[in-house]
Amino acid sequence: MSQKTNTLILEPENYSSHALATYRKMGKVWLAQAESEGEVSIIVVRLAYRIDRKLLDRFPSLRAVISPTTGLTHIDVEECRCRGIEVISLAECRDAINNVTSTAELTLGLMIALLRAVPSALRDVVGNGNWNRNNFRSRQLSRMTLGIVGLGRIGGHMARYAKALSMEIVAYDPHQPQERFAELGARRSDLIPLLKEADIISIHASLTQANHGFLGNSEIAAMRSHALVINTARGGLIDEAALAYALRNGKLGGVAVDVLRDEDEGVDWIAESPLVKAAKDGFNVLITPHIGGCTSDAMHVTEESIADVAFRKFGD
Repeated sequence: MSQKTNTLILEPENYSSHALATYRKMGKVWLAQAESEGEVSIIVVRLAYRIDRKLLDRFPSLRAVISPTTGLTHIDVEECRCRGIEVISLAECRDAINNVTSTAELTLGLMIALLRAVPSALRDVVGNGNWNRNNFRSRQLSRMTLGIVGLGRIGGHMARYAKALSMEIVAYDPHQPQERFAELGARRSDLIPLLKEADIISIHASLTQANHGFLGNSEIAAMRSHALVINTARGGLIDEAALAYALRNGKLGGVAVDVLRDEDEGVDWIAESPLVKAAKDGFNVLITPHIGGCTSDAMHVTEESIADVAFRKFGD
């Protein structure tokens, strides 16, 4: 076995021992240590680092950037392509991760918390010393309509959860065959009719140049005034300022996001985020720091699956 494919794991905390063993079959493995210990062939990264030209310049022997994530907004994919560096993501091991449900579970939790005003109720009890149940009268999910944008792996899990909760399911995904909709009990729809009908819109699309900011003013105007929007996919898919404006003007019932547009740029932007400002001002907004896939279960499965992909490509 060749010992020339050396791997640098940039976010090694609690990393799967099985995945590490797979990388060690190909060569040395460094756990966020100085790259000067040897030539780095592979960098493995999740979301804590921005893989850009400046970082790539430090690794002249790099053959691949591996990210056990679905989205790749933290990686300059074009720069990697120009340098002949392969970018490997979870897109290359879809079957192996089909039963990873962490992001869908968080989405369901955000949906319930947003609908039932759970954080506000907690603040009212703990912060204000009140016990006013009638102030938090809401609705049940049963018989409400869930609009799913993106019926891939995570959207499919959401459809199954919604079905178990006796919700009506309408979905938009031009890339999925009709059989997929039938399998999940989802009625196929174009985007605008879905937005007009749904009580809750849950976004599970991949971010591309074609759909960047696709949920903007005209799309929000099509929604019901009580509609809830949940985004656990990528922040760039929605116009955050337009959502915040709709919330402040009573044109939207609430927003829950696990992702924000500028999250790859450090934390200086947080105070200027329209959704963060709306949350601070008391509007029905929930924000979590991209924790959808952040469970030890999901991380170990994805780390091991993508290590197997790397071994097939670079192991001897």
